[in-house]
Amino acid sequence: MLRRANGIASLLLLAVFSAHAVMGALFCWGAVSGEASWVVWVGVCIAVLHVALSIGTTRHMLHDEVRPPSAKKKAHQLKKWISGVLVGVVCAAHVLTIFETRLWFVIVLTLDVALAAHVCVSAKSLVKDLRLAPNLRYVIRVFAIAIAALVGLAFIGTFVPA
Repeated sequence: MLRRANGIASLLLLAVFSAHAVMGALFCWGAVSGEASWVVWVGVCIAVLHVALSIGTTRHMLHDEVRPPSAKKKAHQLKKWISGVLVGVVCAAHVLTIFETRLWFVIVLTLDVALAAHVCVSAKSLVKDLRLAPNLRYVIRVFAIAIAALVGLAFIGTFVPA
């Protein structure tokens, strides 16, 4: 139940972060206004829920006496936490440097890559938690990389003179 709830939160978070990134790129091009900033707050709420549920699922996995985690599973869990913490740190830097254009540009691109990496590392767990077909993990990874590439190119095109 906890893993399924976290999987749903993860999928919602992926959708919200992707929408925010695309809207941010379009905003830089002047194609959309800043009136959809409520999306950020929805994402923050889902992110807090995701972290809380991730703590619960990790704790449960580490203390499972019926099916103790293997060294490989623990290593994978560590990768998910490291990439997730990196996303959180870079998100905080993104918020704190929102008006520092040159630094903000580097942070946005770093966040773009960090989020795609976190999704790629976590995709196998996500499809398992949501009881989806295992091959969908590849679709999720391709989606995350495609959004990261498109957003990265959009931001580079915005800040690099022609």
